[in-house]
Amino acid sequence: MKFLQAFRMHMFLACLVGLFVAGCGESDGPAEKAGKAIDNAVENTTDSVGDAMESTGDAITGAAENAGEAMSDAMESTGDAIKDAAEGTGEALNDAGKSASEAVGLKD
Repeated sequence: MKFLQAFRMHMFLACLVGLFVAGCGESDGPAEKAGKAIDNAVENTTDSVGDAMESTGDAITGAAENAGEAMSDAMESTGDAIKDAAEGTGEALNDAGKSASEAVGLKD
C-alpha cells in the first residue's frame, strides 16, 4: 500500500513538473510582447530615418549639380555680354574718333 501511495505521489509531482515546463514554453507574457513591439518600432524608425537621409542626400546632390550648371551658364552669359559691350564700345570709340577727325579736318 505504501508503494501505491508513493507511486501516486511521484506521478502527481511528475505531472506538476510537466505542467510547469509546458507553461514556460512558447507563450509570451505582456513584458515580452511589449519588448517585441518596441524592437519593431525602433527597427521601423531606423529604416524610415535611413530612407529619409538617403532622399535628402540625393536632393542636396541634385541641387548642387543644378546650381553648378546655373552658375556656369550665368558666367558664360556674363562673359558674352562683356564681350559684346566691349565690341560695341570699341566701335563707338572708333566712330567718335572718325567724327572728331572729320570735324577737325583730318582725314586718312
